[in-house]
Amino acid sequence: MARGITEATVEEIKQRIDLADLISSYGVAVRQAGASKKACCPFHQEKTPSFNINEAKGFYHCFGCGESGDAIKFVQKMEGLSFVEAVRKLAAQCGIEIEEREDPQAGRRKRLYALMAELAAFYCRCLKKLKEAETARKYLVARDLGEEAQEAWTIGYAPAGAAVIFKWAAKYGYTPEELEAAGVALPPKRAGDSGYHRFGGRLMFAIRDKQGRVVGFSGRQLVEDKRSGKYVNSPETPIFKKGSVLFGFDRAAAAIAKSPRHEVIVCEGQIDCIRLHLAGFANSVAGQGTAFTEEHVKMLKRVTDAAVLVYDDDAAGHKATVKSARLLLAAEVPVRVVSLPNGDDPDSFLRAHPADDFRRMLDGAESIMSFQVRAERAKEANPDSVDGVNRVVKEVLATIACAANAVQRASMVAEAAGILKIPSAALAEELEKVRAAAARRPRPQPAPEPVEDVEDDVEPFIGDGPGGEPVPGVDAAKAIPPPPRERAFCAFLLANECAADAKTIDGMLGEFLPPEVFVHPFTRAFVETWRTGAVTGEDVFAAWGEKLSGDERNWFDAALAEQQKAHSASMETVEVMQDFVRFFWQDRLNRVRGELPAAAEGETARLKLRLAMDAKRFTQVRWPEAKALLRAWRAELAGKCDNGLKDNHNKENGGN
Repeated sequence: MARGITEATVEEIKQRIDLADLISSYGVAVRQAGASKKACCPFHQEKTPSFNINEAKGFYHCFGCGESGDAIKFVQKMEGLSFVEAVRKLAAQCGIEIEEREDPQAGRRKRLYALMAELAAFYCRCLKKLKEAETARKYLVARDLGEEAQEAWTIGYAPAGAAVIFKWAAKYGYTPEELEAAGVALPPKRAGDSGYHRFGGRLMFAIRDKQGRVVGFSGRQLVEDKRSGKYVNSPETPIFKKGSVLFGFDRAAAAIAKSPRHEVIVCEGQIDCIRLHLAGFANSVAGQGTAFTEEHVKMLKRVTDAAVLVYDDDAAGHKATVKSARLLLAAEVPVRVVSLPNGDDPDSFLRAHPADDFRRMLDGAESIMSFQVRAERAKEANPDSVDGVNRVVKEVLATIACAANAVQRASMVAEAAGILKIPSAALAEELEKVRAAAARRPRPQPAPEPVEDVEDDVEPFIGDGPGGEPVPGVDAAKAIPPPPRERAFCAFLLANECAADAKTIDGMLGEFLPPEVFVHPFTRAFVETWRTGAVTGEDVFAAWGEKLSGDERNWFDAALAEQQKAHSASMETVEVMQDFVRFFWQDRLNRVRGELPAAAEGETARLKLRLAMDAKRFTQVRWPEAKALLRAWRAELAGKCDNGLKDNHNKENGGN
């Protein structure tokens, strides 16, 4: 039953979502504490749990840092999503379909998401197999980005020439017009014209949005060509807005929220960002070859309390640092700056130094005032002259004026006055003049991005299928990742593939978790692979994982990475499995209930009530009772899909 985002829909989502289970799905260890539940707060560092979860009322509150909210607010904070994005994410997890009634372009965007996911996988195959990609492979070796990093970050190679990309699109069922709408290629305009492939001959980095969907690309030049830029980025499209996408944000959001200072590291390039993540600094993001924008700041503001800027230590880098800092200060986000030595960027520094060296630099990062005064004075031939001091003061005051918080402005004035040896009162007086002038100044509009010109060559087509044909990629439905609980379950199965309790887990899996219990096709395929391995005794996961590509491969790799994490410090493996069974069946019953008519009567009304009561009982009763309960429900639902059950009860109630 499709519906829009109404207050009633939001309330139903909150009722269906088990708040404690949602919070634990993000790696938070939740413990029972009397009538409520407790955990160590995911939003600040603590050893004694002060994060309280009230499941009855559906809210959480931390008595340590003051964070509080409901399920929607928690997802917003952990993933940096807007309210609507968080509602849609939770709705998908609990089986509520939200109709986009006022968005006729939704279907078009869905096609573009699928196209970009499949194209990213194609570029990855080209990097591995195409002979002309040897230069790209050597470049990655020189930058110490091995196959693991390439897979994790969807790094690929775009074949030179336009004919190959149009042939690929035809094989996958996409039109030249869709390639143009995605910003990838322009179809031929006249006879003899082969068209234009925007990224031909470049090393490719997939750009993902906040929800992890591929929405664009950044292509790096491998052979110097003065007719085009070092990097070419996707243009604005229906699914890609440069000013609202940060490279790595989909991976960094949760790490930022969990970091000790709730601090984000902002760098300039994709490789810098990747290197920071590989070195353990998962709270890092990068721009998209464009200026840092207010939209970027809004994204970060949802998950961060502070920022560290790590830009190039040159004139352009200093200018970008100050511009970015001003936007962050306007959003009341404190800013610190790391200036790497010897002209290093994060990538070159971390390849030459241990991660602890960079961590020490983070800990000792200087304030934006200290950085800017130093940078401005370095421009002056005689920084202590009257003219030199005036120019430095002018630039420093322009930055202080951007700070929205009065206390922060006062602190910055005091710091700048101390460094420049100027009376604070005089600096504060001049600041008010600058703020008044800034309020009257019109906002500048960004200039349009130039389109580069490159030559096209026709290259052989490459794929994974027979005769070089492509293997079908990820469809639009699979562009959405599995729900957190299902991802956690995949990691749990991998962690216990060879455990002593593996046979017990397999028995519970076969008896209590049929495929229809899982909402995502990836999870169903994953669980079926476990079943096959249990029957044959072979290591089937390795072979299965090798067949995956694109997003599915990333999800599998994430499960491999997470498998070593303890799911509970105080629970046995079988108890963890029992809890998974309980929660999956709770979701299953809630989905069935959600498909029944809202205004139900008679037998249907009684069924809805029983579904609601038993869904709650699954997580409240002891395992023997829960086991009997789910056996009864599995028998009742066997051979019926959710819609079929709904239709049967509609007939019993005269079509109501």
